Amino acid sequence: MEKLKDEIVKMRYMILVKKGLIENKYENRSNMSKIVEEYENQFIPGTVLLSDKAGYKLRIEYPME
Repeated sequence: MEKLKDEIVKMRYMILVKKGLIENKYENRSNMSKIVEEYENQFIPGTVLLSDKAGYKLRIEYPME
């Protein structure tokens, strides 16, 4: 089960980098987990997909310049 959790954290981290929400840095596992936890409410639970609601929230509350 721990292996699955590690894979989800890595996938979510890569998605956050791809979407431009975080910079692409090489992090160790504990830092990666902390970063992904900060964005936990923006993912559909149990998946690595960003929710539409999260996208809406980011566009409204944190608009791009």
